[in-house]
Amino acid sequence: MPLPPPNAAPYDTLETVTSLTRTILADYIQGLVPNPQGVANVNGVNVTWVSGPQFSIYFNGAPFVINGVPYQVFQVTGPTTLLLTAAAPLQNGVPWVATIETGEIFADSQAYVLPTVNLGWRKLQKKLTDKGHPRLEAEADILQLPVTTNLDPISQQWISWSGFFDGTNVQNTPTLPGDFIAPLRIWERPSVSVGTPNFNRLLPMSPAPDALRSNQKGSWNRYWDWRNDALYFRGAIVLTDWRLRYSSYLPDLVNASTFATTPVPILRSAEALAYYAAAEFVNPRGGVLGTTFEAKGDMAIDQITNAFAKLQQRASFSRRAWGMRGRRRSGLNFL
Repeated sequence: MPLPPPNAAPYDTLETVTSLTRTILADYIQGLVPNPQGVANVNGVNVTWVSGPQFSIYFNGAPFVINGVPYQVFQVTGPTTLLLTAAAPLQNGVPWVATIETGEIFADSQAYVLPTVNLGWRKLQKKLTDKGHPRLEAEADILQLPVTTNLDPISQQWISWSGFFDGTNVQNTPTLPGDFIAPLRIWERPSVSVGTPNFNRLLPMSPAPDALRSNQKGSWNRYWDWRNDALYFRGAIVLTDWRLRYSSYLPDLVNASTFATTPVPILRSAEALAYYAAAEFVNPRGGVLGTTFEAKGDMAIDQITNAFAKLQQRASFSRRAWGMRGRRRSGLNFL
């Protein structure tokens, strides 16, 4: 396989994604009540809601004034119960007021921001894979695939992420690539000695139509079957080389040093990712905008994939007429 390009593509950064997400969430954040108030019953650190807006995760760590005395919320345990950091006197039916810092809800410093973005990142990759975007496809060569050790026609070999079954025993190598999800196309050729140029042509293997046939082993595998998270094939009596074209995935985003220096390695995907992150943020919190955010993310995905589709449409393919097949090989000439 060729070496990858030495220079990184001009990717958007994680900072761009979170900035766009905050812009998308502006209406949602604006709808939050910054100073909710109501009535509650208090017993030490335990506060039970009576009236007013119910408690939510935004109360965690917030200043909380009970009957004119300031306290701080330690943790919200439910819509009607929370815990304080310090005990208060036993009181029933007393007023409370909280202060919600709406401007910090999706700040880069919040611990939940990166996991939320990664939920959107995984969704974005699935959407692009469904549309056949080439960024989520990869190739790998597996050289000198071991010969079958079992000549019984019903025996099979397999290769997975964890090892290789040669027909008799499981070996530690070779394995599937770590970013492998599912096969798209596979080619094979006979191997040659290490260090010797291999001029054998790679020939395509075919997915087994129903199941692998129990044929006598030969120099080619010819068919493959993807099941149980492994590639199964009949096994050959000679060493073979494989080229895999497969659906792949990109790992979760990890903060390199700052969000500003962390790339999002799919070109021009920041808008779609920001919408998906916004949807993942509001959905578990009862937000009504989650469906809208996801739909707008899908529209941004369509714009990404449409550009690739136009590139493919520039290529011209024509099928040979049925009557022309085999004429050169048979020597027929009707002209």
